[in-house]
Amino acid sequence: MEDKNRFKTLTVPLDVLIDVVSIIKETELKNEITGVNVNRSFIELKIEYQNGLGYHQRAIENIEGILDDYNHYRFEELETDWRNS
Repeated sequence: MEDKNRFKTLTVPLDVLIDVVSIIKETELKNEITGVNVNRSFIELKIEYQNGLGYHQRAIENIEGILDDYNHYRFEELETDWRNS
């Protein structure tokens, strides 16, 4: 029988940790903290989810969306301003 469980490792900044953990708890995803970097203020999470379950897939997509939005917000100042170039 094929194993439908998948694993995803995510680096989560502490600024959005509560948002990510609330999604994990809401959808009852199995998770494990695999690393902590105090100097850079993030943790590394390993999440186990079932590939065939739609709500697990949506939860992973929501978490990735939060991380993408945060990454854009956090590093937006490093982008060049195309209007002034």
